[in-house]
Amino acid sequence: MPLSPRASLVVLVPVRNEGWILDRFLAVTSRVADHIIVADQGSTDDTRAIAARYPKVTLVGNDDPTFSEARRQALLLETARRLVPGPKVLLALDADEIIAADAPASGGWRTMLTAPPGTVLCFELVDLYLTADRCMRHDRWRPFGYVDDGAGHEGRLIHSGRIPLPAGAPRLKLNDVKLLHYAPLRTTGMASKLRWYSVVENELGTCKPVFKRRLRYLNHLDFTWNGRFEPSEAAWFAGWTAAGIDMFSIADPPFHWYDVEVLRAFSRRGARRFWLDDIWRFDWEECRRWALAAGHQGIPERPVDAAPDWLVWIMRAMGYLHRHQVWIRQRLSGRRSRRLA
Repeated sequence: MPLSPRASLVVLVPVRNEGWILDRFLAVTSRVADHIIVADQGSTDDTRAIAARYPKVTLVGNDDPTFSEARRQALLLETARRLVPGPKVLLALDADEIIAADAPASGGWRTMLTAPPGTVLCFELVDLYLTADRCMRHDRWRPFGYVDDGAGHEGRLIHSGRIPLPAGAPRLKLNDVKLLHYAPLRTTGMASKLRWYSVVENELGTCKPVFKRRLRYLNHLDFTWNGRFEPSEAAWFAGWTAAGIDMFSIADPPFHWYDVEVLRAFSRRGARRFWLDDIWRFDWEECRRWALAAGHQGIPERPVDAAPDWLVWIMRAMGYLHRHQVWIRQRLSGRRSRRLA
């Protein structure tokens, strides 16, 4: 009886200005994946040039000018199904989520590649925290993989599931396959991204209650209480380091492309629309001058009409009361949420 063909491992990654991490991601992923589908949405850094250096990468353009995670995931899924015939395991990652070096030799990895079609694959995402030699763990496994059976993908505009999640589909928890999350090593970039998300949800209307939105994207609250600090395991890095991959350096400039997009939102909507968002403990005027000097388009020509200090402090005080009301309600109900929202 002929053996069934081995499933291809297809990694799906959406990108936009990921030059800071993409070379590391692709150097690692190229060693374990059969195909890598990269969907670029208007990068202005060296993202496309980096992707072009890797033979396993298929680079597709995401020309949608709007924000829609559902559409970008559909683009990745459709491209993978069109270009890669036969059995396949789909692994949907962001560029700052790196497969640990000890994962490919693990039993979980072998189980993943032989799981039946329609299986949802769940992984632990380990937050590298401030330095790569320590991490924060949350004892949660996230559905980032799918053994493809052609099922449809039902996504949302923002914070969407990355893969098909059919009702009743079996879920496989891969305890010994770790994904290393590099974003928390870049604290300035993380704060910038949270401000941008808050502005995006304000514009899209996907999170209209202002205090719920502030809870989701607080720039100053310490969430480390909800994790477990541990030293990072050397095995997560050793194999890739031995292969000559830089696993430790991180660039974190004072301003990021997320800040440019917020400034453009100020131009479109006026800064006052965003006065109630938690984005004002940041020097937008200095950022505006930097963006203009760098030649970015769509930046306000006049100084930013920043929220007044009295309003910022009132919103902080009200947010504090709301946050603790939510915390008490969750404890009484037994429900817990990392973002409290």
